[in-house]
Amino acid sequence: MTGMSRKPRIVIYGMGQFGQMIARFATEKNWPIVAAFNRAGPKVGQDVGRLSGLEQDLGVAVQDCETGNYGNLDADIAVVTHRDLLKDNMDAYHRLIGAGLNIVCHGVQSYYPACHDKALAEEIDAMARAKDVTFSGSGIWDMSRIWSGILTAGPCTEITSINITSLSDAEAQTHSLEQMKQFAISEPVERFYEKGIDKGVIAHAFKSVPEMVLIALGYDVIETTSVVEPVVFDDPVPSRHAPEGYFAAGLCMGIRMRSKTTTKQGAIGTAMVDSRIIKPGEIEAMYWSVEGKPRTRTHVERLDSAHATAGNLFNRIPDVIAAPPGIVPVFKMGPLRHTALV
Repeated sequence: MTGMSRKPRIVIYGMGQFGQMIARFATEKNWPIVAAFNRAGPKVGQDVGRLSGLEQDLGVAVQDCETGNYGNLDADIAVVTHRDLLKDNMDAYHRLIGAGLNIVCHGVQSYYPACHDKALAEEIDAMARAKDVTFSGSGIWDMSRIWSGILTAGPCTEITSINITSLSDAEAQTHSLEQMKQFAISEPVERFYEKGIDKGVIAHAFKSVPEMVLIALGYDVIETTSVVEPVVFDDPVPSRHAPEGYFAAGLCMGIRMRSKTTTKQGAIGTAMVDSRIIKPGEIEAMYWSVEGKPRTRTHVERLDSAHATAGNLFNRIPDVIAAPPGIVPVFKMGPLRHTALV
């Protein structure tokens, strides 16, 4: 961080919760916000500072992402907090890479695009190389899922398997009952399969976590398989989004993804990731275990997921700007570094 020759000039694409947090962090560090874009609606035309709760104007008005001016963006990097899927973000990538900007994206498929859509990954990589810019994905996975796994394996002289168990608070990640339904919350179990939630690409995106860690450790991945199942509780579950303050027992309270990654060298990676409503007393956490010599364990608790997500994105900005052209996953950039002293 201290090696930056100048303050990075930032474009924010998506002025929701995380885009607004990036704006506040940048203002605190005195990193210039050059432009901001959002889909059509009431946010367009507002000053980024006021919209982000800073109680001051920054002199940057939010532009409509469809009709905004991308022709003269004097910026280094765009922080994209728009969508999770590569296909849904391609218009943004074309606009921003076309304007000569590096990109760090919050979408779950952006961490390792080739794992999810090889054709789009090749297209993004070719665009970025042609414009001499870098594309990467970051967010809460960066430290808590990817780099925590890599560091857990650090002491090993032999590795048989790497394994992650994860609990994420689906309610904290959403702002309405409708949004919670992407995790099947409040749905009857039979509708989980009728609606094809077990085939949803968001749920299966988590399979890339052990795959990324194994690749970072030098293993050659053969394949990754995954299944998604409903999480159901026997007791009523309190929720601020439930019509009566709680959801009845027996309904889906989230999703569970299980995956297995095999390698040419024989080591395997497994994951069991819950994205669900958490019960009173539970805390979001990642638990990495590495079987080998020695056996190692790492437990990471997430006490403020929203800030951690935006903080990971923000703190990766200098690394992405300094990285070589093309798609560069965060596991190739080194451990995340704080900006507390910047």
